[in-house]
Order: sequence, then C-alpha cells, then structure tokens
Amino acid sequence: MQVLRPRLILLAVLALSLVPAATAGRSPDQPLLEIGLSRRTAERLGLSVGDVIEVSADPSMAQSRRARVTMVWSPPEHPADVARGDLVIRFHLPDLQSLLQQPDTVDRIVVRLRDSTQASWLRDDLNALGRGYDAYTAADLARITSRTFRVITRFHRAIALITLLASGIFLITIMALKFTEMRKEIGALRIVGIGKGTIALMVLGIAAGAAIAGTAVGLALGAVLALGINAYYQPLFNTHLRFAVITPQALWTVAALAVLLGLAAGAVVSVRLLRQHPLEQVGR
Repeated sequence: MQVLRPRLILLAVLALSLVPAATAGRSPDQPLLEIGLSRRTAERLGLSVGDVIEVSADPSMAQSRRARVTMVWSPPEHPADVARGDLVIRFHLPDLQSLLQQPDTVDRIVVRLRDSTQASWLRDDLNALGRGYDAYTAADLARITSRTFRVITRFHRAIALITLLASGIFLITIMALKFTEMRKEIGALRIVGIGKGTIALMVLGIAAGAAIAGTAVGLALGAVLALGINAYYQPLFNTHLRFAVITPQALWTVAALAVLLGLAAGAVVSVRLLRQHPLEQVGR
C-alpha cells in the first residue's frame, strides 16, 4: 500500500472561478500554485501548460491565488460524467486546503494497493474502525455507479428481443408468401420424382440464405448509423467515448439468431407445402 503524504495530489471537482492573472485581490508576494487540468477543462478554458490564472473558492474572487498550469492530462472518461461538463482541476493537498481555508479536511482519499487482492480485506478493516467515513473498493464503486447503465442495458435487451420476435414473424410471413407463389413449381418437382426431403432442404436453404442476406444488410446499416451517431455526439460532448458500437459478440449473436430464425421459417413453410398433394399444388 502506498503511504499517503501531504504532497498527495487529489482530484478536485470544484466550482472555482477562473479569471486572467492580472486580476486584483491577491498578495503579490504569494508563490504560484501548481495545478493540473483535465483535457476537457483545458480546452473549455483555452489554457495550456505554462499559463497563469487566478483561482478562488469564492465567486467574488476574494482571497484569490495565482496558479500556473503544470500538467494537462486525459483521465479515463465515464459516461456519467460526459454530459455534466464539470471543470476538473488537480491541486497539491496543502494548496487546496489553503485555498478552501479548510485545513485537515478532505472529501475523498484514493489508496492504491500493490496487491489488489487485499482490497476487500483493507475495506473491511477501515470500515470496522468507525471513524466517520466509508471505504469502498474500486469494484464496489463501479457496481454502485453503473446501476443506471445496467437498467438501460436490460431495457435495450428487451427492445432487441421484441424486435427479433417481430422480425421472425415477418420472415415466416414473407417465406410463406414466396413459396406459396412457387407451389406449382414445387408440385411439378414432386411429380417428376423429387423427394420431400430434398424439397425441404431446398426450402430451408433458401430461407437461411434470405436471413443471412438480411443480416448482412442490417449490419451494414447499423455500422453506418453507428458511425453517424459517433460523428455527431463525440464533438458535441467533446469526448472520445463511443456512443454506438457493434461488438463482435453482438455480430455473431445476431448472425446465429438470423440463421436460426431463417431455418425455423423454412421449416414452417416446408411443412405447410409438403402437406399438400402434388396434383393439388399444380392446380389439378
């Protein structure tokens, strides 16, 4: 476990007021603070490494301090943070306490372990001390913060299931109409000696081929829509997150379901056709 020291840099998501360095209301003999900005914060404020700004915890800029940007970093982005547009600034802990005038006070402390398997043990020990704080592992926080997204994921799965059922019914209907138009040809094939099994395999093959072709068209359309969605929303929210993506798992799942639905539709249609007498199918 890394030892926490006073120079630990904390992530501070603050509603700070920032103005050019020429603003009055500060002591000229105070040393410059060193701060780091997230990429999105630097781009929104038009700042880069080496720029000097005024920071204050008070919107009136009372007790303001001059600070130099010494780092611009790209933190891992989370979908929940994209739409909020928070300004993310890193301070050295003593500087942050001095700016807020709240010594020995922190909202969050992150402890990184050399052995991550001991995280649960350390969490339980810290919570057992009962010192007025709550300790969580990274897995706990991920599970808590992702509850909303799990609900959305289940909702999307329900929509996908309904869509698959509707498309299956539509496929069976199309196959039935198509092969009903071909009943004379199928009846002629049976009259000349083509067996029921061969005709059934032909119907299944045609249905599976139609399902695969439809899947290919659907995946191509989905890929184009995903590109369009990402091209629109990534610049809008100034993020590298992808809002729409087609995963290999989804691709293979869709392809397998399409083949199964095609075979099911072909089986239903072939059973219906082969129940009729060949002469009845040719119109006699």
